[in-house]
Amino acid sequence: MNLELLREKIKFCHQIECLISSIDLINNDPVVKECLNKLKNSIENCVENSGRVYIFGSRVYGIANADSDVDLYFDTGDCFSGKIADNYTRQLQLIDLFVKAANKEFIGLKIITETRIPIVRFIHDPTNLNCDLHFRSGLSVLNSELIKLYLTMDERVRWVVIAVKHWAISLKLLSDDFSTYSLIWLVLYVMMHYKIVPPIVDLWKMHHKHEPNYTEGWDTRICFNNDELKPKLFSKTNLSKWELLRNVFKFYSDSVTLQNYVLCTVLGELLPKKTFYSTFINKINATGNYQCQIEKFEKCETLINTNFGSFNRIELQNPLKLCNSVIPWLRDKNMNLCTKAGNS
Repeated sequence: MNLELLREKIKFCHQIECLISSIDLINNDPVVKECLNKLKNSIENCVENSGRVYIFGSRVYGIANADSDVDLYFDTGDCFSGKIADNYTRQLQLIDLFVKAANKEFIGLKIITETRIPIVRFIHDPTNLNCDLHFRSGLSVLNSELIKLYLTMDERVRWVVIAVKHWAISLKLLSDDFSTYSLIWLVLYVMMHYKIVPPIVDLWKMHHKHEPNYTEGWDTRICFNNDELKPKLFSKTNLSKWELLRNVFKFYSDSVTLQNYVLCTVLGELLPKKTFYSTFINKINATGNYQCQIEKFEKCETLINTNFGSFNRIELQNPLKLCNSVIPWLRDKNMNLCTKAGNS
């Protein structure tokens, strides 16, 4: 590395450290916490006796900055487990009910239906918070708890996630189609690849004594009881933060691998796109007794073959809803950016 590149590296790392300090101040600020509670209460009071509001996303796993949106799920009564998850019409009806009941605290209300999950977007006037609210199920809340666990396993993981998010924001890559959530799992897969964090199957093994907890028909018990697990989780490599960051870009600059393989978060392995369904089942059956997950997976064969198998996009398996890809990120649009970053 020449002197100019070394200076750029030092400058970038300093930027990320300053950004992390700023993020930590925001996430630990009692005024911000009070604003979030006020927001939740406003939504719950808007439609009386109708349920409970949960915050998920960046605000939960501790990478929100000052202008980050607030992601919210409204459980309107016994819907957390997914009772209306497949009922798109019912979700829209609940959004319409909320919009009609909304008082002057909620401004700029806009219903978004182009996303996988319908949401209502608004600004909460008393707190000036930008919000996205959905009614589907609690799976997004549980996924946030899982991400929170991974980001606290090793300080390098959070550093790399924040650095990659900073890069993505600077290039205006983040959108409704490519969210921070998607970006985080792209990074976490590489962390699994380099043995910094364990794959999902290792968490399954650690939770085998706990009772199943089903959301949208998938066993989500790995999202609970994680404080007792942290001492058992450890990294198997001494790579620096900078080396791991470079490895993220290097990994996603390999277009041949991304064209031909699914990034399997359950196993932390690459599985062939052509045979993903059968290969996954065979490997999981050989790993242990995870019948509840396999039975649900097998019932989704048609959906899985739709969601996986395309050679023109990155396909990364959802860690909880195993039949879905986290992000249909088009390779042709973004691959050159990763290649350039990985080689710089």
